[in-house]
Amino acid sequence: MKKLCGPLDMISDLPNNIIENILIRLPISDVVGTSVLSRKWRYKWVTLPHLVIDSSLGKKLLERRGQLGKCELVKVVYRLLLLHQGPLVKFSFQVDELDSCPDIDNWINFLSNHEIQEFTLSRAKTDPYKLPSHLFNFHHLRHLKLRHCVLGPSGGFKGFSKLISLELDEVIMDAKTIEWLVSGCPLLEQLIVTSYTVYGSIEIRAPNLIVFSLTGEFASISFKNTLFLEEVTVSLCQVNKYAKHKSSNLVKFVRSLPTVKKLYLEGYFLEYLSLGTVPKKLPIHFKNLEVLNIDEMDFSNLDEVLCALHLITTSPKLEEVTIVAYAGDIVKDAVVKYFETQNLSHYSLKSLRLVTIEQLSNFEPELEFIKFILANSPQLQQMKVIQSEDIMDEDELSMWRELLRFRRASPRAEIVVAE
Repeated sequence: MKKLCGPLDMISDLPNNIIENILIRLPISDVVGTSVLSRKWRYKWVTLPHLVIDSSLGKKLLERRGQLGKCELVKVVYRLLLLHQGPLVKFSFQVDELDSCPDIDNWINFLSNHEIQEFTLSRAKTDPYKLPSHLFNFHHLRHLKLRHCVLGPSGGFKGFSKLISLELDEVIMDAKTIEWLVSGCPLLEQLIVTSYTVYGSIEIRAPNLIVFSLTGEFASISFKNTLFLEEVTVSLCQVNKYAKHKSSNLVKFVRSLPTVKKLYLEGYFLEYLSLGTVPKKLPIHFKNLEVLNIDEMDFSNLDEVLCALHLITTSPKLEEVTIVAYAGDIVKDAVVKYFETQNLSHYSLKSLRLVTIEQLSNFEPELEFIKFILANSPQLQQMKVIQSEDIMDEDELSMWRELLRFRRASPRAEIVVAE
């Protein structure tokens, strides 16, 4: 039997698809570096269907060359694109070290001649970069992520007919641009927008949308023809308390989300929902809602408390509720009086199993709210209370005593208090 004369190169003998899967998971500098391993490896990287340029490459070049590293980075990208052979379906450029760069226009123009399915562009938050019209020629696009750019309507845009996910992070645009872009994506399933642009009214029309998230400042938000929408996150950075609201924001919002299963209300959005006239009873129910998260709930504001109660009591499938409490400056008497004078015993939160309330400060309206939940949740397993860091020792002891004496509809319900 003959002996092997040299080390066995097991990696080189792997099937090409496995080698490709290994390489696309490495940083681009390491991928290109494989070309010096042997003659067999010299050109493997040029046929990879993915090109991912991230900040690790930018930082390396800046450390070695200083400001000249930015020019070197641009040259590297040109080489990667010009030397590439075969199909290119993913291009990602996420380099915060690069601010102004007119060459990005050329790269996007070059890529528009390929069947790009996933495109990501993230750059430094300096001078706004206006995206060129070439981007709208990516007809095979399925995933699009943009950060720190300027986006406006394009006259020749016929839509991204295959796009299923869209993420826009601090992209400068107006409400009409969002609506225009979304309307051109009939297969869109996920839409995530994070922006500090002040919008007017936003209307989302997306027949296949499943996940939606919006963080920003806007006058109103509504949904039309979104019958598959299951998860909604809305974070409002500021609310205009002086704007006139002819009807209940809560009713309009609930009516536009008939199929939602997970609802996350963050920032000032609960306060926005409380504007207008909060009805005594909601005319429509959240028939499918299973998870409800409310951030910054002002327990001293009766309208906000009523909104939260409406959302909870009109959701027959609701299983989990998380609330981050906020004790505002409004007098608490109205909330306490409501719980003391209203007969709320007829409510049955049949599916509710887990409730978490954070930043609890032994504020009387907070305790009245917990009392209501415990008394009307026959399947409750756990009420978790996370105390505020500012709570005094005597208040903590008083809160414990109150919680322990509350009646529980569920014999299995436990109360857990954590710091």
